[in-house]
Amino acid sequence: MRLALTLCTVLALTACVAPGPNEAPQAIRTFRGNLVVPDPAIPGQFEVFVRAGDSGSDLWCAASEFAERELRVPVNRRIYLVTPRGLSQTRPGLRSAIFTVSPEVALLDAARDLPDSLSMDVTRPGRNFLPLHGRIACRPILDLPFE
Repeated sequence: MRLALTLCTVLALTACVAPGPNEAPQAIRTFRGNLVVPDPAIPGQFEVFVRAGDSGSDLWCAASEFAERELRVPVNRRIYLVTPRGLSQTRPGLRSAIFTVSPEVALLDAARDLPDSLSMDVTRPGRNFLPLHGRIACRPILDLPFE
């Protein structure tokens, strides 16, 4: 009962602070600590900044959280890698990857030409996953040692 009440409270608070349908998405700090910044010039495109030790799946996790939380994408709308992990063009000295939920035709063509793979790398433009797949890749908060 306590768990159900806690979950209801969290969901209610989330609904109060989530953006409305006409509000522009905002930069967020994800649950795992990545900064994600929407591109004001290109709707649906956003930059995920790399933290020390992040793997590709960590960036997909952050991209998925942003797509769900800020962009409110439907469950069947894919997230595409636009620009592979590398130096940020918007914040010198930082590393990032750029994703979109509104791919252009060229990016869709690149996605179609990629070999089938379940690897959550961020090295090939066009790589894409559903938000659910990215969220599954999220690591637990506590990394407990093996016994």
